[in-house]
Amino acid sequence: MAKETGSFDQVPGRSPAGSPDADDKLAWQRFVSVHGKGALNRDLAVVLGRTVEEIEQLKTALKGGGKGPTSAAKKGAFEVLFRLWHGRPPTDDEWPAPARYARRGSYEWLTPEIAMLATLVGQMGTDEMAEVLTARLIRITGDNTAKRDRMAVQNQIARMGLMVSDVLGGLTVADAGKEIGSYTLVHQSIRNGHLKARRVGRNLVIPHKAWKEWKAKVQAPPENFVQLSTLKGPLSIRSDKLSEFCRIGYVPGAVQAKPYGTKNVRTTQFGSWYVPKEVAEQLVADRRAGRPMPWHGKPLMENLKVTFRLWQKRQHPADCATCAEIWGEKGAPRDFDDYMVRYPPIEHGAKRHLTMVWNPGQTIAELAAQAGRSEQYVRRAMANGVLASTKVGRVWRITRTDGTRWIARNCPTGDGEKSWVSIDTAVKQYLFTREELDAFIAQGTLKAKVGMEGAMRGIRYVLRQQCAQLREKLGFSEEQTAARAKVTVPQLRILLEGVNWRGAKGIPLTTVQAVIKRVQSQQGLTVEQAALSLGVTSEWIDGCIADGTITVKRNKWDERLYLSEPMLERLRKAQLHPATRARPAPPGGRLSEAAGMAGVSSTTLIRWAEDGEVRRMMQPSGWHYDLEDVRARARIYWRTVRYKRARMPAWLHAEQQAPAAVGCATSVPNATFCQDTETANAACLVASKARATELVEALSQWLAAPKIYIRTLLPLRQQRVALDGLPSEWPSTVRGALKGEFSRLGDLDFVPFDDLDLEERRDAIEMAIRFVGISNRHLDDKLRKRLQAAAAIASGALKDDPTSR
Repeated sequence: MAKETGSFDQVPGRSPAGSPDADDKLAWQRFVSVHGKGALNRDLAVVLGRTVEEIEQLKTALKGGGKGPTSAAKKGAFEVLFRLWHGRPPTDDEWPAPARYARRGSYEWLTPEIAMLATLVGQMGTDEMAEVLTARLIRITGDNTAKRDRMAVQNQIARMGLMVSDVLGGLTVADAGKEIGSYTLVHQSIRNGHLKARRVGRNLVIPHKAWKEWKAKVQAPPENFVQLSTLKGPLSIRSDKLSEFCRIGYVPGAVQAKPYGTKNVRTTQFGSWYVPKEVAEQLVADRRAGRPMPWHGKPLMENLKVTFRLWQKRQHPADCATCAEIWGEKGAPRDFDDYMVRYPPIEHGAKRHLTMVWNPGQTIAELAAQAGRSEQYVRRAMANGVLASTKVGRVWRITRTDGTRWIARNCPTGDGEKSWVSIDTAVKQYLFTREELDAFIAQGTLKAKVGMEGAMRGIRYVLRQQCAQLREKLGFSEEQTAARAKVTVPQLRILLEGVNWRGAKGIPLTTVQAVIKRVQSQQGLTVEQAALSLGVTSEWIDGCIADGTITVKRNKWDERLYLSEPMLERLRKAQLHPATRARPAPPGGRLSEAAGMAGVSSTTLIRWAEDGEVRRMMQPSGWHYDLEDVRARARIYWRTVRYKRARMPAWLHAEQQAPAAVGCATSVPNATFCQDTETANAACLVASKARATELVEALSQWLAAPKIYIRTLLPLRQQRVALDGLPSEWPSTVRGALKGEFSRLGDLDFVPFDDLDLEERRDAIEMAIRFVGISNRHLDDKLRKRLQAAAAIASGALKDDPTSR
């Protein structure tokens, strides 16, 4: 002990031996001697309650600060030293003030500040954390210029192994959206106040408790039920009326559930409607078969209320003949209950008339001004019956509908031949009987005339427009429709279920025509029926379908495949005269085959053929393209392709890889790699010339383009670099060139050559050639002249050879 005490006799300022101060001083000096090596003087001074000068003097006397280990000083030195001296960890107030780095102009990060930052991560944004730490730093250091900026906070968070996006006590909207499979639904719930969230920086954080409560409201979809919204496509419904039909009760078995938050289920916060799987299949089958849906012909209460208010607001005068005809003998509805019963069966056009703003119609002068005709011209059309009119008081009125239709028909006067049809045509087209037409003519409802010249002589004609108006006005009864469709009334009612007829008084002409078409389309035979009728197998008929002898038909409202009578006649002929020879394969390839081989779209291949670049021959099966021409044109196309493709054709890729295997002298740094120097040099020269020729050809194609495309110049520059035997350029190098020396060329990207004057065009072409980097050392006389000619054609006139620069 005396030896250890004597070792401190030479320390400056040491008290006499044996005093209490001497013992205390001996203790801290011994502490510095044992633990001070590598520790900061500031940390030792704060821990021991001494000044930095005393620590420095002691370390100087000890020649380096002691003989203890240095590991503690490098790993949390202050905290370790404080624990060794005081026997406990330091509090936040006992830590020293952070030291300032003069060069960086910032302060060091100490443990209390790092611990505080760790508590702020996930509760605040980066900017807010920077403000809190800056205020603390100013308070501790007393330096009003002290600051923790956004970047310093982010870097420290990264050193701590955390992320700015980390949240505490909840999860972000992105994580919540991934959990339930819908970001929109989470945002929608937050906006509507159904889900609580707080903002942490740029992120919205949802507390775990609120998230669990929100998900607890989720109702799982019923088993063996189908979400009704998924049937909108098969049912050909674009609107959102399905949910309304369910609320009213028009969809059988529909139930509402709120499965929002359930994975793989798309819904809203208000839930979705579900129907049993059997009902869903039946709805789709009814739609495909043309049968009415459960909600067809049934009114919607909300729509009825809206139209009732609109009808009351715009109710027409009592002398409106159209309204009187629509409402019939009972007159207008007395109240909403009466309206709700009588309004839905009315035709759509009549409904529009009831709710439209009252307008007695146009006068003759107004219609003449709108049509650009004279009043006498309009009166002649009215007199001939091709323009319907009504006398209101003393003024003739034409409804806007009739006037618009008359103008759309090119304002006929009734004097031309196209305005008249024969009695036979009227019977066939408008489904009148001759007796009915004679009765209309006798009543004066339908105008008629007898042809006097040529083939029209002696034939009686009626006005086409009047026939159409009469048929639209009268419609057909069920008995008349059944007679014209040649079916019974019960059969007719079944057919009407698939043509969307609303059951109004009088069946329209278009509905009757649709029914007749359905009856005629069902007269054919299925494949099995045809096989039984002809005494052949179904496989034989399938073979005839496959080789194109016959075709099958299918109606859009029915899944039934059938053979029409002409197709059956073809089968009978095929039985008598079976084909014995196969058709020889036509030369060339079809459009799809040739386009696939070239790796382009069919439109591009057709354009090549129309420009004369690819030969094609017309065959019974369509155009056939010469495959050799297609390959040659594809090679040119893929050299300067302007658009990113997944990959070029495999055969072209193999062609381009073959020359690369030969190698080139410019890429071989040592001649010892070649066993025969002369043979290798000759092969390399051939390969180099081939690459130069390919580069000149591609550059000529670029010059022939209508616009300046920088994107297609980039691969040409890379070809030139490869030709020189240099490594590929970094993209940043190319971007720097376009922003520096060739910035003008970058400004002209996508600019047509025709928009530039002669001088600007010449400068642009010269700059493009310099950007590619091709020069005289790459070209022989033939290639130089070829490139010079292409540049001269593109620019109009070049004063000198651009490749010499």
